[in-house]
Amino acid sequence: MNQNQSIFINRYGGPDVLEFRSGSISDPLKGEIQVEVRYSGINFADIMSRMGLYTTRLKPPYVLGMEIAGVVKKVSSEDLNPYLGKAVVGMCRSGGYSTLVNAPAEQLFIIDEKWLDVAAAIPVNYLTAYFMMIHQGALRKDETILIHGIGGGVGVAAFQIANHIGANVIGTASLGKHEKLKRLGVHNLIDYQNNDFQDEVLNITMGKGVDLILDPLGGAQLKKSYSILSEFGRIGVYGFSTAVTGPKRNYLKIIPEVLKMPNFNPRHLMMKNQGAFGFHLGMIRQRNDLVSKYGGILFDWLEKGIIEAVIDSVFELKDAEGAHSHIGERKNFGKVLLRAK
Repeated sequence: MNQNQSIFINRYGGPDVLEFRSGSISDPLKGEIQVEVRYSGINFADIMSRMGLYTTRLKPPYVLGMEIAGVVKKVSSEDLNPYLGKAVVGMCRSGGYSTLVNAPAEQLFIIDEKWLDVAAAIPVNYLTAYFMMIHQGALRKDETILIHGIGGGVGVAAFQIANHIGANVIGTASLGKHEKLKRLGVHNLIDYQNNDFQDEVLNITMGKGVDLILDPLGGAQLKKSYSILSEFGRIGVYGFSTAVTGPKRNYLKIIPEVLKMPNFNPRHLMMKNQGAFGFHLGMIRQRNDLVSKYGGILFDWLEKGIIEAVIDSVFELKDAEGAHSHIGERKNFGKVLLRAK
C-alpha cells in the first residue's frame, strides 16, 4: 500500500461535503499505471457527481476526479516499463483528486514535462469537443456552430477547434465573460442572462439557424436550441446543467426541467433533414481506440499551437471546496485545476 492524500465524498451535497484526508492506495492492477499527480482537472461532471446528479455517479464514500497530469511512479507489468518516470496526462474513472492514482494505461498519454502545468485542462474538455464536432457533428468550414457556455472549459475548447476548421461561431456566455471572449476572437456573443438566445441566433443568421449546436443545458433550453437548427442541422447533447440550481440537488426544480426536455421524433428529424445525438466520454466502452487516436491529434495540436489551454485558476488540493464553489457559481473562464504537488 502507498500513502496518499485525497478529497473524499462521504455523502452527496454542497461543496462542504468535500473532505481532505490521508489514505492509502494499492499498487496498480494489471493494465494500470500509478501516477504521482501534479494537477487534477475539475469538470462540471464532478460538481454534478458531488450533488448526486451525475448519470454514472459512484456511491459514497469515494474520491472525486477523472482527469490528471503527473509523473509515473509504478507500473503493473514489464511491458509498461517505458512509462516509468515519464510525464503523462489522461483520465481515470475516479480518484483524480489525489496525490497518487492508478489509471488505465490505455487512457494515458506521454507528454513533454513542459506541459504538466496545463495538460490536465486538455483530455475531458477537448476530447468532448472533438468527438462532438468532428466525429459526430461533422462540422465543416464555413458552417455555423452555436456553443453554449463558450466561456467554460468545453466551450473554449470547442471555439478553438471551430476556429481551426474555419467555421463561424456563435457563443452564449454571461456578460462578464464577453470581454475576455472577444480577446480570444469570439465575435458573435449572446448574453444569455439578459437576452433570448433563440431570437439572437435567428437574428445573427438572418433566420437560417445554425448547422451544429453543442448543448450542455438540457431541459427547456435544449428544446429552444433544437428549434433553431438549420436544414441539415445537428444538435449534440452532453449535459444537463440546468439541473444544477444551487449547491445541493433540488428535485422540485429538476423535475420540471426534465419534463420540458424535447422528444427527438425520428419522423420529425427526417422531414426536417436534421439530426440529434448525445455524447458521454465516460461511457465509451468499445471504441477506446478513438480516444487514443483523437487524444494524439489534440496533443499534437497543443505542440503546434493550434489549441491552447485557457486556465482560469489553480486551487490547492486541500481547497477543493473553494474550487467547486467557484465553478458552481459560474465564475470560471476556462479550466479550473487542483494542484496536488
